[in-house]
Amino acid sequence: MTDLPAPSRFFAYFAVTLRLADASSDLLIRRIPVLRDCVALARLHTGIEIDTATVLPAEMHFLCRMMPGEEPGAALRLIRDSFTRHAADGRPAWDTESPVSRVHGPAIEARRRFILAAPVRAGLVRDAADWPYSSLHHRGANRRDLVVA
Repeated sequence: MTDLPAPSRFFAYFAVTLRLADASSDLLIRRIPVLRDCVALARLHTGIEIDTATVLPAEMHFLCRMMPGEEPGAALRLIRDSFTRHAADGRPAWDTESPVSRVHGPAIEARRRFILAAPVRAGLVRDAADWPYSSLHHRGANRRDLVVA
């Protein structure tokens, strides 16, 4: 992948999926500027670093880095709460479950590819590089870097 840091023993990596309660909603992409601000707020206040991300209409998938011993829980709460307050008019927006899993070593690169290929798996685009709401779209990448799982 282009412009992506090599996995480091100095960071803990986590794969995260945040889903809206209404799977048919397009609120995340309709309010993408608000979502970006909410993620920036979480980065500022918690130290979470987003390595790779893809935002679908009702889901956000990302790989984040944190210092060893830290967990992404506070950052996820901040993203969810601030987005709910500013984009969903305070109405419950998020699914109650947010899968988070620790990712190690060689699995980090595989998870990056999996996250970036999400719009293809969802049938939104034929080529992941065409999806405007992902790290891939913003960074650019060699098309051979992606394999749809």
